[in-house]
Amino acid sequence: MDFRKSLDVAIIGGGPAGVSACLELAGTQRGKVALFESGPELGGIPRTCHVFFGMRDLGRLHTGPAYARKLDRLARRTSTEIHVNATVMQIVPGENGAPHRLQVGSPEGYAMYEARTVLLATGCYESPRDTRLLPGLRPAGIFTTGSLQELVRNCGSKPGKRAIILGSEIVALSCVLTLRHAGTAIEGLVEEDDEVQTYPWLARSMGGMLGIPLYTGTSVQGILGTKRVEGVRLMDRRTQKIQDVACDAIILTGRFRAYSPLIDGTPIGYDPATYGPAVDMNLMTTVPGIFAAGNVLRGADMHDLCALEGRRAARGIVAHLKGEGTSAGRRIPVSAEDPVRYVVPQRILPEETKACRSSLFQAGPSIQLAHAVKQGVFEAWSGSEVIWRKPFKRLPGNTRIPLPLEEFNWRKADRERGVVLKVAAS
Repeated sequence: MDFRKSLDVAIIGGGPAGVSACLELAGTQRGKVALFESGPELGGIPRTCHVFFGMRDLGRLHTGPAYARKLDRLARRTSTEIHVNATVMQIVPGENGAPHRLQVGSPEGYAMYEARTVLLATGCYESPRDTRLLPGLRPAGIFTTGSLQELVRNCGSKPGKRAIILGSEIVALSCVLTLRHAGTAIEGLVEEDDEVQTYPWLARSMGGMLGIPLYTGTSVQGILGTKRVEGVRLMDRRTQKIQDVACDAIILTGRFRAYSPLIDGTPIGYDPATYGPAVDMNLMTTVPGIFAAGNVLRGADMHDLCALEGRRAARGIVAHLKGEGTSAGRRIPVSAEDPVRYVVPQRILPEETKACRSSLFQAGPSIQLAHAVKQGVFEAWSGSEVIWRKPFKRLPGNTRIPLPLEEFNWRKADRERGVVLKVAAS
């Protein structure tokens, strides 16, 4: 094993969160910073995507490829050591303030790095067909969003003549744009829940303006075809009616999961709801000096919010390197009950809540629901005390929802029992 050098900051992942952390550090941190990206280029998923990138972090709209190139150029203007085609194989957290060790594999061989701080920004992945338990054979013509965009944008190929989209999270709109760019007709969008799992205006645009049939409350009973997809068999779960829809391509969207194998077998605590690392309000994990930002914390979120979160993690890293961290024992654990899928961060310091606000335009504390919920009350409980409650008409599913921690009555919070977020009927 070749030992290379010691670092002040090691960033793992060259997507929006990782690169934005690199840019933030360039303006505030004079130490040695290295960024490791397993792919051949920086920029992450946007390299293969459509428009609507960069508004909240760069201040203007870009296409996905242009946004990725912009991040790449900005990163290479800094003093950061950038390693592409470099995969971090293992993290060995240091004990009692010792440096953390990273084993890195690249075309040049294996190397070991030591770093005072580490940022995990490894992103997420879409659930493949196997985990969705879709019945039927395994014919050609089944794609995830990522493989579809890679095929169309980078290879210039067409996935098929007629496609069905499974899932209605916001990423489904990305699939719609990619399929239209490829000249593939969209025969429908299928959602198991009774409502489309995103903002209502987006559902209306897909179903009305774009003329896409929406099959809500509908499950897939079978994939038709042997060598190539020939269609899908759908069942309306309300009426039990079954119909076959002809298509030669099926696009699996959403159900993102954090890509976090590097924390397996380490003392880095993970969130059982997301399987990503659990963090505090500075985005530091349970191991001092190891931080996490972006989609590794939750599954898919908007790219520019991940970029802003990368900047926030960088500020936390700078504070840690200066010895300005706070006592971990004072933080209050926060968890959630179904239908709330997750809450990030999972450890709260009440004194910092006013300085860490969240909104649709700021990457702060947030939750996500497993499905859309109508007419209810969102509550935060600590033991037998309700420390916050807010009625709502509708909460969208599988979409970031800002969490106003500054509104909680933290004086009533039990630091030992923590806080549990619940959704109750109104």
